[in-house]
Amino acid sequence: MEMKKESNILTEEKPKYIISLKKRYRILYIVMFALFLVCTMYFGVISLCAGTDTMIFDIGITVIFLIFLFCFLHGLTRKCERYKGKVVYSFFLTKREYKLSDIAFSNEKIEEFYKDYGDGNVSSSWDKVTIFYNKQGEKLFKFGLAYDNVQLLVRDVKNAQRSISNQKKKN
Repeated sequence: MEMKKESNILTEEKPKYIISLKKRYRILYIVMFALFLVCTMYFGVISLCAGTDTMIFDIGITVIFLIFLFCFLHGLTRKCERYKGKVVYSFFLTKREYKLSDIAFSNEKIEEFYKDYGDGNVSSSWDKVTIFYNKQGEKLFKFGLAYDNVQLLVRDVKNAQRSISNQKKKN
């Protein structure tokens, strides 16, 4: 028995698969989230108790920790659920629902990051990201190597687009 909410997201049906952080990354994000939460609270209390000469510095440090806290919270809550005929992308408290046919294509690319230490040493890192687009070419969402089941959604999008083009050829 399938029940629908007002938002049209299926609640009784279980998703075919979920794109979410891999277990080791999820543990890392939880540890870092807890660390930044503790640091934010610590520096927030110090800024309230300290004198005016260090209050500005403590508030600045608190804001920096708060920014990192929200970055890790965003990473923890990002996921994509694949239901029959639709995809639900969610992060923080936001949920976006797409029909599988609305996701036109995906693109894989390598993103490189460089860090210059100022003394001539440069380090680099990279991540293979998969970006999903709608029919107008607008980016819907993207996932990197830290996420499970991304290739399943890529396959489903290709199959859906192939079946749409086959239906157009028959008509």
